[in-house]
Amino acid sequence: MTTLKPVHLTVDAETVRRAAASRHGLTYKGFGVLSGNATSSLLLDYKAEHPSEYWRLVETLFGTDRPIMNLVKVEMGNDRNNSTGPNAATMREPDEYPAVTREPGFQLAADARRYQPDLHVSMLRWHAPTWVRSNDDVYRWYKNTILAVWREYGYMVDTVNPDVNERTADLAWVAEFKRRVATDETGFIGTGPDDPNSGFHSDEERELFHRIRVITSDEEVTGTFGPDLIADADLREAIDIAAYHYSVADDDDCSFTRLADDCDKEIWNSEAQATFSNSADRPNNTMDRLRPDGHRRPSDCQADGTGTGISGSGEVGTGIGGIGSPLEMANTLIKAFVRSRRTNAIYQPAIGAFYEGLEYSYKELISARDPWSGWIYYDAGLVALQHFCRFARLGYGPEAWRALPEASVSEVGGNNPVCGARSGEPSALTMVSPDGDDVSTVIVNDSGLPREYRLDVVGVPAAGRTMRLWRTRAAGVGQPYDAEYLRYIGDVEPQGSPADVDDSAGDSAGGPAVGSDADSARSAEYAVTVEPWSMVTLTSLDVDDIPRPGIPHTDERARTVLDVDPDGRTLYEDDFEYADEPPVTVWKHGRLVEEDYLDSRGGAAGAVPRYTTDTNGAFEVVPYDDTEWGVSPATGTAGSDGAAGEVRARGPHVLRQQVDWRHAGNAWIEGDPRTSIGDMRWMNYRAGVDVMFEPYEGRAPYVLLGVREMGGNKFSTDLAAYDFKLRADGVWLLRRYGDEVRRGHGVDLALAGTGFRSGAGVWNRVEIQAADGEITVFVNGMELTRWTDPHPQTAGRVQLGTSFDHVLFDRLRVERLDTERLDADGMGRGLPAYYRELIDDMHMVSWDDSCTQVLDYAGPWTHENGRGMFDYQRTTSTALRAGARLTIDTDADGIDLFARNAAELNPVGERETARFDVTVDGEPFRRAEPTVETASALRTALTLRGLPAGGHRVTFELVGGIPFALDAVGLC
Repeated sequence: MTTLKPVHLTVDAETVRRAAASRHGLTYKGFGVLSGNATSSLLLDYKAEHPSEYWRLVETLFGTDRPIMNLVKVEMGNDRNNSTGPNAATMREPDEYPAVTREPGFQLAADARRYQPDLHVSMLRWHAPTWVRSNDDVYRWYKNTILAVWREYGYMVDTVNPDVNERTADLAWVAEFKRRVATDETGFIGTGPDDPNSGFHSDEERELFHRIRVITSDEEVTGTFGPDLIADADLREAIDIAAYHYSVADDDDCSFTRLADDCDKEIWNSEAQATFSNSADRPNNTMDRLRPDGHRRPSDCQADGTGTGISGSGEVGTGIGGIGSPLEMANTLIKAFVRSRRTNAIYQPAIGAFYEGLEYSYKELISARDPWSGWIYYDAGLVALQHFCRFARLGYGPEAWRALPEASVSEVGGNNPVCGARSGEPSALTMVSPDGDDVSTVIVNDSGLPREYRLDVVGVPAAGRTMRLWRTRAAGVGQPYDAEYLRYIGDVEPQGSPADVDDSAGDSAGGPAVGSDADSARSAEYAVTVEPWSMVTLTSLDVDDIPRPGIPHTDERARTVLDVDPDGRTLYEDDFEYADEPPVTVWKHGRLVEEDYLDSRGGAAGAVPRYTTDTNGAFEVVPYDDTEWGVSPATGTAGSDGAAGEVRARGPHVLRQQVDWRHAGNAWIEGDPRTSIGDMRWMNYRAGVDVMFEPYEGRAPYVLLGVREMGGNKFSTDLAAYDFKLRADGVWLLRRYGDEVRRGHGVDLALAGTGFRSGAGVWNRVEIQAADGEITVFVNGMELTRWTDPHPQTAGRVQLGTSFDHVLFDRLRVERLDTERLDADGMGRGLPAYYRELIDDMHMVSWDDSCTQVLDYAGPWTHENGRGMFDYQRTTSTALRAGARLTIDTDADGIDLFARNAAELNPVGERETARFDVTVDGEPFRRAEPTVETASALRTALTLRGLPAGGHRVTFELVGGIPFALDAVGLC
């Protein structure tokens, strides 16, 4: 094996003195949570339904005196898509009082202050509401929103970028915004002199508002504005923080390094990438390209818990390292400081509280996908951050530890991603307390080779003291997946002569200052070897000084399916009333306050509905009054059972799509309003909802009801596998992934006896039933059309949609299929309502012991992390050639394989896909079963039904020469 030279780092008195004099440029700020583009859409559901799990999440991130996160950044939006989805506009009209409670980010920041009263809050915008057309309008929008947050929750935003996210900086406007904030005596801009909200409500409000600092530019590449700040002292004075996204590089003139070192400016990584894929399953990959044997060990995991716990064949795994890993994430922090002096990293998203399969999935530190179950997964990326924040006091004040450029190193290749570390390239960041009493060095080895580091500490109080070593790596066989996270390994004694390492003075915070006579003779060297695929922190802090709360362990079996009535028909229903929901607890003005469920989520102006992730538009719960909408009870409505013309009283609330075409501003991804609801594991079900069009001008608006939506495309207009699109004038379409399969008009609705009432101000009920490949549409309880898909998508959520018009929804219901009635019609015998498990292809062994087999691979497979955002967990397992086998022990009745499955042309020019032989308990069950060609990830490629009752061993063996890229396995 290659022997690498030791890496030498030095901390000396002069280095520490220079760093201590830096008030902004070298103070290591820490890490932040970005709440934006709908990534927090399910967070309020966790809070309402599983408050203990929600508050555990908040405390995990923001608790202790050395928290993992010390900043929340909130993106302002305009109800249009800005990547994953929209941010709700706080002001849809210039005179609207800002509806800050419907933005989860503001509430998260408020709740974080329960554990961290000095939390830093930052804000910027994507696209603006349509009424915002000038900088004066931008200032009004920002100022009124900031003051509304202060009045609602009791905290003032600390920093603002008044410019547009990921655009070239408008430095003059940023400086002008700073001037306006610092000199503003007008306060809140109300509707007139009699508006009680107008002005500043207190001297404290005014003073805190005046203190707001400004940021530029949040560009998505190395900032283009560095030379301008270097050249213009007035701009440097006006603009407090220089920030850009993702890139760790400085510009050609080293502008940002100079701004930090020479001008004492803060340089932020104001949008950073966390981990990609799931670190608990990451050790199962085959991506170590440099191991000398070149092959992975076959599985020899035994019943007694011994063995490797790795199945299949191919190359050796990368532990918790490799592309998109926690180690890469830590390397990015180190390189960003070494190369461009970034001392702050804000993760987008840190919390993935939105539905899987949507754009930019699986790049978070915490996954919170199932609010009905309370399931939350905490990734090892958080542990990587603990290696920094638990061993230094990070923050924005003078007491914050300084990062030392002279005692840090990064020779890791790559920019975004920082992935060139496979040959053991040096990577270390050293932080020191301002008085030199303590020092901590974070070292990362994202390679399969061991690497020795030697740290010289000279002339400072920390020199000569015993160091402690903490390490994180992947679990061993028989251990839970997180057993080796942030473990104290032992003491590291100083090397050198006794005189050199005398530590009789300066051991405490009250010891001599840096550079005292007692310090000048102190010198010591510490040597550590960092094993492959691990990271360590070498620190002078005592073991008892380290905050001990760890990262919560996640139970892989806790992701229960959304089924509100397992013994009945209803999987889920929502009348948008929430009258029986208990109050929600919010941290406001320094204390816990109980609020009404809807009030806590936006109130009468528009509240966030339960279990929804919008991808465009704004679907909100609003008060309902027949007279307000121009509808009287005598008009008639479809009842929730679909009976046409039944008159039934409605509750005081309905769901409304709030954005009409006049308010449809710019977007990141264009598309019509859509929201996803429910569990992606739902399979065979009937979904229905009452709909009503508000009065409209011009072309008739439409409503859409979709089923079996699992994401898979950034264009969310056509995400559902099957949807029914109905216009107010009676024109309708049945579509498969946006492609028309059936079409009709009002006359077809009449001939079907639906009693459909066209136009505005009347209620109708639309329903879709998905039973295997047969898709049936009902309007007002009467069947309109049916179509059979020869290659059906088998599962997914419900989707609601509209044109950019105001449309109302009520009485959403999702029902399992009535098998007795379906048997009488000759369809749907024994159809499963949902997958009991949807297993990622990389989940090979149990998280309990890293040994018990879940998916057992054998033969020529590769298992890769770092795949596309629509691949489930960003992983793919590829059967390379004939003989590749996958074995599953299960008592399921059926198994489905999901894949991004390509076809190849055979010798006669026909498209041909991978085929599998299937055996059950060693007996043939299917021969050369063909798979289905698919265009995206998480698409059904092979469906297996009719397995014998009871437990059995099912093996899929690839036959022929066409590879198969497995994404996930569904058990039903």
